[in-house]
Amino acid sequence: MVIIGASFIGLETADSFRHRGLDVMVVAPEAVPFEHVFGSEIGNLFLQLHEENGVQFKLKQTVSRFEGSGNIKKVVLGNGDRVDADLVVVGIGVKPATDFGESIVLEKDGSIKVDQYFHAGNDIYAAGDIATFPYWYSGSDTRIEHWRTAEQQGRIAAHNMAGNEITFRSIPFFWTVQAGLTLRYVGHAKAWDGIVVNGSITDKDFIAYYVKNNKVQAAAGCNRDRQMAAIEELMRLRRMPPPDSLKSGLIDLVSLLKE
Repeated sequence: MVIIGASFIGLETADSFRHRGLDVMVVAPEAVPFEHVFGSEIGNLFLQLHEENGVQFKLKQTVSRFEGSGNIKKVVLGNGDRVDADLVVVGIGVKPATDFGESIVLEKDGSIKVDQYFHAGNDIYAAGDIATFPYWYSGSDTRIEHWRTAEQQGRIAAHNMAGNEITFRSIPFFWTVQAGLTLRYVGHAKAWDGIVVNGSITDKDFIAYYVKNNKVQAAAGCNRDRQMAAIEELMRLRRMPPPDSLKSGLIDLVSLLKE
């Protein structure tokens, strides 16, 4: 099996098929999986665990073409290498399905820009993966591709269609389970000025805080479920401690919710 793209779809699929006994190779243009989401250290942890689980990687590589008559037999890489393949999964990102609205002005990524009520104008509302919305916590326009966010936003859009005025005040949350590692992530950070780590990434027991403009924008955690739940609520309440105070790891985040 050849998987094109070291995305969540790609690597979660790689893990699943390794459990089923298939030989799996992942081809991707980046040097480290998830580096743009979690940073290089956590990305390298995922890479190591997948390799230990038997997944092979061809990183910093692109795909030129497929070979085969009726069924794929080979995947030809950009450097000319030809990889045997009985099955190929392509996980290289999505394009918002917004071609249905000819009168809607789309963003560059194909999404629909909405206001805080998920109103796009002309009695049109949009939510979820196709919507670029003003994210109240960061103050920036954001689009998030995750089913939990889509469910939350869909409910709010429906309220507003019915004449209520309700805004999105949740903190995004997702998780991934791969190669024996469960990682939870709260918030949303496209970029960061620095990462503050409490615990040990190598030992798979940590929280990594993603800091932008001296404010925690997101956090990723492993084996810290209670603290991650507390971070989500502290962010929602705008009571998240400043980054400098988190460096020591001595703050009891759960207790802060009782104050």
